[in-house]
Amino acid sequence: MGVVYAQLASADARTHPSVRQDRRFIDRAFAFSCFALLLAANVSLFAPHVGGAPVRSILSAGTLVLSVALFPTDAMVVLRKSALILALAAGLAVEGSFVSFVNGAHVGDVVQQVIEVHVQTAVVLLATGILARVCGPRPCVIAIVAVVGVSAIFAILQMMHVEAAWSIRQALGPLATDENSVNLVDHRPTGLSFSPIWLATQICLAFAAFAAVRDKERQSFPGTSSIDPFLIIGLGVFLLTCLASGTRAPILGGFIFLIMYAALRRSWSLVLLVIGGMLLMYILLPLIVEAVQSTSPRVMVTDDNSAAARIVFAYYGMRLFLANPLGYGLTFDPTLMWGKYWPDLYLMKGAAGAQVHPLHDYALSMLNIYGVGLILFVPIIVRLLKKSGRSLLFFIPYIVHISFHNSGPFYNDMILWFAIAAIAATPCAAASGQGRVVRAVARSPLSRRARPTRGAAQSPGFAVR
Repeated sequence: MGVVYAQLASADARTHPSVRQDRRFIDRAFAFSCFALLLAANVSLFAPHVGGAPVRSILSAGTLVLSVALFPTDAMVVLRKSALILALAAGLAVEGSFVSFVNGAHVGDVVQQVIEVHVQTAVVLLATGILARVCGPRPCVIAIVAVVGVSAIFAILQMMHVEAAWSIRQALGPLATDENSVNLVDHRPTGLSFSPIWLATQICLAFAAFAAVRDKERQSFPGTSSIDPFLIIGLGVFLLTCLASGTRAPILGGFIFLIMYAALRRSWSLVLLVIGGMLLMYILLPLIVEAVQSTSPRVMVTDDNSAAARIVFAYYGMRLFLANPLGYGLTFDPTLMWGKYWPDLYLMKGAAGAQVHPLHDYALSMLNIYGVGLILFVPIIVRLLKKSGRSLLFFIPYIVHISFHNSGPFYNDMILWFAIAAIAATPCAAASGQGRVVRAVARSPLSRRARPTRGAAQSPGFAVR
């Protein structure tokens, strides 16, 4: 595909305006195709390997090389704007390697972790950033919503016991756990993702990308501080797909987001309606479920082993950290350390989870991997969060979700960088004093006719804003 594109792009674009327009169209179409294909590979190609290397990692590296070769100017801009995140990745790699060697880890294992986590993060970050800058944020959002949406549709079909949906998923690779249960309540659809947790993570990020890009573009218009009805519709779809995956944390995060969003928009009636609706649902849903089946759906159950084990994971994780504040390094595996703490754990409900599962807590996992050395990176993290601005609001479901599961930045999550690339590529009217120009030429947020160009004002930093 790259060879064909290079041949098409070699035409002299200075001869006629229509040729230049065709070249820009080819640029955007090619970048969009690469972005969508790379995203699809990171969502569903979790099992295939070539020569011991994951296929999705090979595709990511190849996409970066091709993007730099075809769009060198955009590559330099993205490299400069992503300096903070790249510095954070490099710093975590060095600090994590140091802690690993102090704990006696093998060099080969440490190098493998650095490549799989920190190097791959840098590769995906740069590749998606370049492609998003070329094709624009809206096509990127379309790709994210489409790819994750297809996976979510498969999850809904799996929840409905459509055998073909499970057959296609199993053809992609083994299930994370025994999730193809004959019981609807125990059935945990995965969509086309590796596990229900990965699916929920991707759904959270798809919503965040859609909502943040739309919000940034609406900022260009006066009098758009009211609640966005399309965002509410998107949140409804988000909650429905999370319900299909049987994952509770994103649903909780979605309601927390809606309350905060309505409060910031000064829509107190919606705040009261959401809170009242949550209470009413808590009361009525078990009664409705009892009328149609004998057990409650997983998202309404809070006394099962999975929910109870969260207390075990929190206690166990804190004990591990207090025992070694320096951290355990990049090869940290809590399932190999529980024996010493079992006398204090075995009487707790769900204690067996500590023997077979990671900590299910992003913050505790990172703290045990890198130790107190994470304090060194607080200034960089604070600067990134400041650059995120109001877009950080739309990541509330994601933040709540990773607080109870094993995913997050620099920890089992590459889809995050696709969402950040789309948001960072969105023109920011307030930056560089070009708001009036943007308002004059823009037609409608996320409309079909208003197309961003590579020459439009870009956000000042390659972080969520």
